[in-house]
Amino acid sequence: MPDPDRVGDLEIHQDLPHERLEWRIERIGWVAMALVLLAALGGLLGPGPLSSATAGDTGSPLRVEYNRFARSQAPAILRVHLGPGAAHDGKARLWLSREYVENIELHHIDPEPESVEAAHDRLIYTFNLPDPSRPTAVTFHLEANAFGRMPVSVGLDSGPQLHLRQFVYP
Repeated sequence: MPDPDRVGDLEIHQDLPHERLEWRIERIGWVAMALVLLAALGGLLGPGPLSSATAGDTGSPLRVEYNRFARSQAPAILRVHLGPGAAHDGKARLWLSREYVENIELHHIDPEPESVEAAHDRLIYTFNLPDPSRPTAVTFHLEANAFGRMPVSVGLDSGPQLHLRQFVYP
């Protein structure tokens, strides 16, 4: 061990280059923790202002509210707004892509659909709308079972469709 240095009345062992390296690493750690905290507050790690998204225009037959970022096995909501023109003969036929439905666990739908049909690449939910001229919201309560980029397609049978992207954290 090297001879101790004299600092005032004290004799101590010090390695200033090593201490400076430790201080630099400590500052980098503080910055990294602050960035993670800001990302969490902003919504990059769950619900928040950067996560909340809307696809479609207000007043259009189809508009979707969703979170761009979600967590696997955590409750999530996909809210579909059906505007005027979404229903034919008092019934709205809303579909979700089969690829999306196979990667989620659907707990329940508000309001309950009148029927569900399986097509080749989608599941079609039929809703009875007593007043088709008034907007209606359909809420899918779900949990993602997979993680990574998840494409979401939502549409009205023989009507507009929207393609969204979600990222699901493990």
